[in-house]
Amino acid sequence: MRLIKRLLLVGALLVASLGATAFWAHRETKKVPEFYERAIAAPPPQDVAESVEQIESDVQKLQDDVAQPGLWQAQFAAEQINAWLIDQLPKRFPTLEAKGLQEPRVMIQDGLLMAAARFKDQRLDAVLSCELSVQLTDQPNRLAVSIKQIRAGALPLPLSQFKDRIKLIASKTNLNLQWDTQDGESIALIDVPDQYPGHMDGSVIIESIELADQYLTVTGQTGDLQSSTFTPQGEIYKLAQLDDEPESETLSDTSSSRGL
Repeated sequence: MRLIKRLLLVGALLVASLGATAFWAHRETKKVPEFYERAIAAPPPQDVAESVEQIESDVQKLQDDVAQPGLWQAQFAAEQINAWLIDQLPKRFPTLEAKGLQEPRVMIQDGLLMAAARFKDQRLDAVLSCELSVQLTDQPNRLAVSIKQIRAGALPLPLSQFKDRIKLIASKTNLNLQWDTQDGESIALIDVPDQYPGHMDGSVIIESIELADQYLTVTGQTGDLQSSTFTPQGEIYKLAQLDDEPESETLSDTSSSRGL
């Protein structure tokens, strides 16, 4: 009888512990990141359509600039990106809204791009958020993207749950992505193509990416790789040896075989 009572006591304590954990987790998912509250509270541009037109014009200008030999630069404001998300995302990707994604926003500061959106379906009603930082590597057009602070509300979510899905999304956009690990942190290494359809006379090289003061700024050059020098600016991510990267594959092989 004493053994049975003890087993019942242990079971009751276990159920109580699980119930408390579930209550805590549910409460944590209801919290809203401070940056997302500020982004949602910020008034939209006076003319959303004009902001969308401007960012699309800036993208077109960047495409035109990189098609010509020489240096180029492009800058995109978080306000413009948010205007595009408000106006164009539901139109171009209606399945996202149908699946429960609402009110996506970004903020850019201190070397981070912070992104969040409310996700609501029958099982979950929470703000999903993450932080991204981007560094160049010592190989042309290979970017090191650190994905941090993935959360549902204030509840941390492990990156391991999303790695396969992130790699699949990258493959659908013709970007080669591999995972590297440094100091226990997973880093997404992304190869950006250096040649594009219709722009085959020269190679496009990214030389800096800056995330600061609510702006994303990208600079680079277009020209002959044999005559141009890759001079990355800013802090450089040191590549570790990738176990799953074929020894015969080089960056020039992968990037020249893909188009945007």
